[in-house]
Amino acid sequence: MQDLTKKFLIILIIFALSEVALGISEVTLNNVKRPDGAILFIVDGLGSSYYYPELTPHALDGSEISKAKTINLTFGTRIIDIRTPQPVTGIAHSIIVTGYSQANEDIAGYTDATIFDITRQHGFVNLAVMEKGDFRNMREEQDIILFAENNSIDEPLISIQANKAPSGVYELMYDWKMRLPVYLNNLSGREQYSAYNKWGIDTANAVATYMIKKHPSQKFLLTVNIGAIDSGGHNLGEDDYYLLIEDLDRDFYPLYMTAKENNIALFFTGDHGMSFATKNAKRGGHASEKYSKMQESLRIPLVIMSPNIVSSVSNGEYGQEDIAPTLLSVLDLPNNLQYTDGSSINIKNYASIFVKANTEYHVSLWDAGRKVSESRDSELIFAGLPLNTNYTIKASGDDGTHEERLFLDSDKHFNFKPEQGLNYRGIVAIILISMVIIAGLVLIKRIKD
Repeated sequence: MQDLTKKFLIILIIFALSEVALGISEVTLNNVKRPDGAILFIVDGLGSSYYYPELTPHALDGSEISKAKTINLTFGTRIIDIRTPQPVTGIAHSIIVTGYSQANEDIAGYTDATIFDITRQHGFVNLAVMEKGDFRNMREEQDIILFAENNSIDEPLISIQANKAPSGVYELMYDWKMRLPVYLNNLSGREQYSAYNKWGIDTANAVATYMIKKHPSQKFLLTVNIGAIDSGGHNLGEDDYYLLIEDLDRDFYPLYMTAKENNIALFFTGDHGMSFATKNAKRGGHASEKYSKMQESLRIPLVIMSPNIVSSVSNGEYGQEDIAPTLLSVLDLPNNLQYTDGSSINIKNYASIFVKANTEYHVSLWDAGRKVSESRDSELIFAGLPLNTNYTIKASGDDGTHEERLFLDSDKHFNFKPEQGLNYRGIVAIILISMVIIAGLVLIKRIKD
């Protein structure tokens, strides 16, 4: 009797929740090729001034300093002028994932504050390999993360934190954790720092490759941080800093090819840059008062590769808070970040319209008096729309009918909020939940009797 009771309650609960839950419908109107996942690759302490062909790095005393020669780090669409508001590791990582210029490590833990919240809501799994920037709230957002508990390259302490990891990923990460001593064996100086970075890149590449082969239908967001560029700038000085960037350019190529060949969007950026007092300075910095206002500390790279973007070089001025909205746009996900003040950089070769409401709406899309598409749900995505076209969107809900005319030069978001009060679905949900409670109490009483 107890088993029957449990089954009955489960059925009622599922039915009730199905009435409460808001749906998500997607309509793709043209043949567009979107990425099957994304890699967010963050290089700790990498200033774009030190390798972008358009920029020249200078020391605090005004002298021109060394610049890396690279061939692999300027792929795809490249944003020339993008800056962090705060050249501090934890804060800058928080800005990257929240799209909020005033973010801190606490805000990254709030509900619906990060890109990880949005990707999870749309069926993605969140994975991470991070040598730095792995503060508590960052770790908590991941389904599984391999991270460094300390900032030591001589004696790194690597751990794994798993919440809901895809099968086989924990074992894979553990295997790569155990390989780190082999990478660092008998090395010192720049070679040791470079090897630490290479281990992080190779580990991330192994995780991405495993997901592609073993979980081909599972979309994922893989967040990567490599930390030795930053450590090298602090501890080895200007001479080795630019050479570490050249080593990164070489070691990054396999991960780049994995993304390119498997329809994975790749976002390459930094949390902050690095500054030096003079040419040949033996130590650098970015967060202290004398360095934090330097362009070399503030300018970061942003290079993006995806099958649905137009490869170009952008000369506009952007902020680090624009990265999260841009990533969501490229993945065709709505920018429902709670605190963002950033804007998506328009790099897609089509546009999408996102409609969200507190209740179900009947939504239709019109082009010059012709109905293009219609659907009914509480959250709708119209994807694959041609750019620079005029549309009318009509939405009918509990609070009446809305009509908006728009020129579609980028993604657009519409939020409809019906008047306060219970609608049909709300009433049904309350009735069903009440039935669950009453039925459970009755059945429990009968069992006891």
